[in-house]
Amino acid sequence: MNRRQLLRMAVGSGTGIALVGLHRACLAGADLDAAPGHPVVDDELRGVLTAIAETIIPETDTPGAIAAGVPRFAELILTDWHTPEERQPVIDGMRALDDACFDKHGRGFAACAAAEQVSALSAVQDGEMFKVLKSLVVNGYFTSELGATSQPGYDP
Repeated sequence: MNRRQLLRMAVGSGTGIALVGLHRACLAGADLDAAPGHPVVDDELRGVLTAIAETIIPETDTPGAIAAGVPRFAELILTDWHTPEERQPVIDGMRALDDACFDKHGRGFAACAAAEQVSALSAVQDGEMFKVLKSLVVNGYFTSELGATSQPGYDP
């Protein structure tokens, strides 16, 4: 079973309803391993997105979100499958998170230490940006081959 099949099952079962863009992508049969076709995330925000993904699922004795290609997956869904109106609160939330880190630590979110990143994300965990990105990160990770097969108890 590949990522597309797993995500179609998840969306169909109701677990992905809050992820409008992911739902659209699955229904359209999108190549979920492709690079974003309509990038709207600049390099700075791409760094924030990557750091958020790795903070949510860090590399430990199993691969983290970066190794599983989650940032690219999250950017694909966010940029190609969310409408501008759906995407804007996430983009604004990432910029606000980055600005808050600059104000508090003198550096952006991606340059902060792991503990600072966890603290910064904890402060925004009830916001739309975090909810959307957390869902994309978790879905992207556990439906990637690396994320699914590296978990304890995996038995093909």
